[in-house]
Amino acid sequence: MVGRGWDEAGWSSPPDAAALNALAPDRPVLLHRHDFHALWVNTAALRAAGVSSATQDPPAGRFERGPGGEPNGLVREDAVRAFATLEERAAPAIDDALLDEAAAALHAEGITALHDYQRNQADWERSRALAARRRLRVLQHVGPDQVAGARALGLRGGQGDDWFRTGALKLFADGTLGSRTAAMLEPWSDTPGRGMSIHTPQELADLVGQAAAAGFSVAIHAIGDAAVRHALDAIESHRTSLARLPIPPRIEHVQLLHAQDLPRFAALGVAASMQPQHATTDAPVAKRAWGARCALAYPWRALLGSGVRLAFGSDAPVEPPCARLGLAAACERIGADGEAFEPAQRLTLDEALRAYTESACALAGGALGSGRLEPGAPADLVVWDRDLHRAAPGALAQARPRFTALAGEIVYDSRFDARTSGGAPGQVARA
Repeated sequence: MVGRGWDEAGWSSPPDAAALNALAPDRPVLLHRHDFHALWVNTAALRAAGVSSATQDPPAGRFERGPGGEPNGLVREDAVRAFATLEERAAPAIDDALLDEAAAALHAEGITALHDYQRNQADWERSRALAARRRLRVLQHVGPDQVAGARALGLRGGQGDDWFRTGALKLFADGTLGSRTAAMLEPWSDTPGRGMSIHTPQELADLVGQAAAAGFSVAIHAIGDAAVRHALDAIESHRTSLARLPIPPRIEHVQLLHAQDLPRFAALGVAASMQPQHATTDAPVAKRAWGARCALAYPWRALLGSGVRLAFGSDAPVEPPCARLGLAAACERIGADGEAFEPAQRLTLDEALRAYTESACALAGGALGSGRLEPGAPADLVVWDRDLHRAAPGALAQARPRFTALAGEIVYDSRFDARTSGGAPGQVARA
């Protein structure tokens, strides 16, 4: 059994195998943390995967253990790969109908294009087929194995058409805040240690260099301030090669930034790909984990003010793919605890809208449109049910698309939405 979504932030004790054993003593259970950077498993799963006290931790992962050295059921970062075969056995078939349903759900949120990351060729092909059916525009990032194969075939990042483009190499520099595996320059305020780097700085630089040589830019996941610095260092070491590519280098998340690294983004031409909903969801945890360092946590205003290309997304399924929630978070910045979280980093509505539209398109090298409403543009647009500029920041989350158009065709009409009128989800009226 495979599931996802747990978050131990408010629990009195951490997850362990014993709790799952009481519910499923014989059937393997694999439960992903909501951010996919940790796995909670029972003893049956440990046994089926061949994980025991003799199993060594991988270089970029960890099996949490009990007093006797036995794995206790909590698995972090790359150690989760030990359970990949088990999970594949339980994976449902993914077909065109499911993908079309997902596209319809995004249309209902006013979304017409996405930047995606798939770990294998089969998923890459599914995304390309989805775009070929003109259901969404897709910038498809790739993994290291796919870059190696693409290079052999002469393929490069940025290739494709107005509906589907091959993107950048997606790399991971560290883990996450919630799992305390984000790589930190200084120790956590509430936990021993400084998190976990997935690669050494030299390894990260080598991977960036290999990608650039193959014609691929990079999108580097970096949450802790040490990971952000290492990502900037790696990009700087190959800045000339990266500057010649059609897609700009980007750092994903940038949830904590050291002041010394702030000016480096603009100087190196590095974009910041960030998710406003993370700031509001994570605020209570960030305050405990980073303390005074939170002055540059989720630093949208600081980055934008220093001339950085700031683009917004959702990191779905970690956060719901709802731009309206992100707009509210960016403009209001009220944490899950109900308190303003570093309000100096708030944005105006126009700045947030630009990050979701024009800047997001720029991160695709302009290949999926300009992200602007102007003569000759491909008419990817959403009409909201209210004037967003007259709405209070807190009310932006309640806004809903009235209709969504993709390449000039109405793909979502709220009058035919089952949630409001009893029709089929995503159904549209066609002339």
